[in-house]
Formats: sequence, C-alpha cells, structure tokens
Amino acid sequence: MTAVAVLATIISSSAILGCAAAPRLPQVDLDDGAWSIRTGQVLWKPKTDRPELAGELFLAKHKNGDVYISLTKSLIPIFTAQTSGRKWRIAFVEDGRAYAGRWWPPQQFIWFRLWGLMDGASVPESWVVRKTNGQEWILLNHKTGEKIRVALDS
Repeated sequence: MTAVAVLATIISSSAILGCAAAPRLPQVDLDDGAWSIRTGQVLWKPKTDRPELAGELFLAKHKNGDVYISLTKSLIPIFTAQTSGRKWRIAFVEDGRAYAGRWWPPQQFIWFRLWGLMDGASVPESWVVRKTNGQEWILLNHKTGEKIRVALDS
C-alpha cells in the first residue's frame, strides 16, 4: 500500500469515526423568519501566547434557543459553532479541530454564550464581561488569557 493510500485510509476512517461519535445537527436555514441576526467586528486572542485575530462575526439565534455563530476573515471561516436543542458543535477550520457533544457546551467555548452575555446573562466563572458602549463588549478570561472584543454593527 502506498503512503497516499495509507493516508487516505486514515483520514476517511477518522472522518467516519468522528461523525459517528458527534451528534448530528440540522442544517441551519437562516431564511426562516424565526432567526434573529447580529453582525459585527471581532478582535479575538485565543490564549496569552497566541496572536490576536480580527474578523467578521455573525451571530444568529432562533426563537427556540438554537444558535449559529461564525467568525470569518476575508470570507475564510476561522470557526463555526452551532447548537440545536441539547446538541452542540464547534469547528476550528484553520486547525482542523472540531468538538461536539450533548447537553450544554463547556464554558471554555464562550462563543456559545455570547448572545446571552450581550443581553445581560450571568457571566461564567473565570470570565469578565465589560460593555464599553452601546454596541461594544470586551470579554476576558484571566486564567487562559483569552480576550474577545466585539463591536456590533448598528
């Protein structure tokens, strides 16, 4: 078996196993009138030792509580995140990493809580959220150094 064939087998096996373990989420239909949408600019520093990224933020929340979030830079996705009922998934496109599960997303993925935090929800432990003006928020995790600055479009 050639190296290419071995690599293809490993990749396809990983994809199959990963899909079997991760909960399936429905396709998001943003044309459905039940979605509320917010857009804006983000500066995101994932950790103290990582560089800051600037990008376009897209937040959507369905009347039933489901959310869809994406952060892109020049139309290239940095990550997408989605909840549906009690299932969640976040995929970091650049790194090729994805995490998924059932029930509530872990607090380390603050993106799932962003909409609620902007509406005044309680702040998870280890996070500080500051509203600097009507449409701008700063979220800071002192333990990890993660920092998110969101400026929503009017």
